Amino acid sequence: MSAAGAGQARAERAQYAVAADFFVVGLVLSAWFTQIPQFKARLALGDGILGVALLCPAAGALISMQAAGRLARRYGSAPLLRIASAALGVTMVAVGAAPGFAAFAVALVIFGLADGMCDVPMNAHAVAVEAALGRPILQRMHAAFSLGALAGAGSGALAVWAGFTPLGYLAGVAAVAVLIALAAGPRLLPGAQDRAPAAARPRQPGQRARNRVGWSRFVIVLGLLGAGCLMAEGAAQNWAAVFLRDQRHAAPALASAAFLVFTIVQLGGRLAGDRLHQYLGPVRLVQAGAAVAAAGLCLELLAPTPAAAICGVAVYSLGLSVLVPIIFGAVGHGSAERHDSASVTEAVARFTTVSYLGYLLGPAVIGWLAEVVGLTWALSSVFLVLAAVFACSGLAASARPGRDEAPAAAGTPAGQVPAGGPGPVPGEAAS
Repeated sequence: MSAAGAGQARAERAQYAVAADFFVVGLVLSAWFTQIPQFKARLALGDGILGVALLCPAAGALISMQAAGRLARRYGSAPLLRIASAALGVTMVAVGAAPGFAAFAVALVIFGLADGMCDVPMNAHAVAVEAALGRPILQRMHAAFSLGALAGAGSGALAVWAGFTPLGYLAGVAAVAVLIALAAGPRLLPGAQDRAPAAARPRQPGQRARNRVGWSRFVIVLGLLGAGCLMAEGAAQNWAAVFLRDQRHAAPALASAAFLVFTIVQLGGRLAGDRLHQYLGPVRLVQAGAAVAAAGLCLELLAPTPAAAICGVAVYSLGLSVLVPIIFGAVGHGSAERHDSASVTEAVARFTTVSYLGYLLGPAVIGWLAEVVGLTWALSSVFLVLAAVFACSGLAASARPGRDEAPAAAGTPAGQVPAGGPGPVPGEAAS
């Protein structure tokens, strides 16, 4: 087999490996969410104290995302992802074993640290695999996360029904997650695929590499768009059931089905998203996604019956499903074009930090607005977010893989591999 053929075969294997890691993260996070009421009862936590505890994993994730970008740039995304994906399951066992609130909070911070340390290299490695293959795959990677979330939600509900303790259930999920992560690790692309060459790393304290990505306007604007998309997702995940119950007087069982419908449709949209990406291109797909989501939200808010409102939730989810993976691709491939392939992890870390804040704050902002203007008008504020995404869709142009190679490192003639590290796999576009 030629070198180009071997590189292509390796990239084909790697896409399944990184999809397995996306599945693991979705599984673990969803499994934890299903056990929150169990922990609240077992540790006798009030609503306020529980709210403080739920901020702990978010704080840990935001901290570790910054370190993850630097570590992945130095060592490559694959080595970091191998360690972090296995560690994520282990830290969940510590959460389950916590005997009191203090230990519970500390364990949640550590759990969040592992989550953030997974999220950055996982998405950065997906960008590297997409570049190596020269075709879109990020939608399917995020679909694997959604599939893991469904598996965690289903298994968690069964565990509660069967009377499993949180520790017993989380330990079982952790064992599955660690086994999958260990099996996927050797099939990832080598660390050199997106590791910074030694010549590009700072040599002295305080010295910055000339091509190191920073808080550029490109990353910040895309981060704000990602935050808006995640805020829109959080609005449905956290408030759709409340809207159906309070505004459309749906039965509790029907109202609770809104989240399930949202998740299933999101999975389906992402499974079809890569083909749509190839057919429409990233810019038109973002425009179409934002328009479909707006139509779904309009149907949800204006529907006279609960059943029609749930149909609106489904259409809304379908439009939103393709947006975040496209924006991740734009950050990764755009950073590789502007700097080098090793800059992707730092750009993804910064993007993830900004967008994650939207996911955390969005539901709370909707709640605060609802207190003032009512829930229907509060949810209507998402139209502004979707309009901004539509207007800025041109920034998604860099999400198409297989574009021109990233600029050569400073001082390196075009066509030569920079000292200290190999170039792209033969036959691969760097971005």
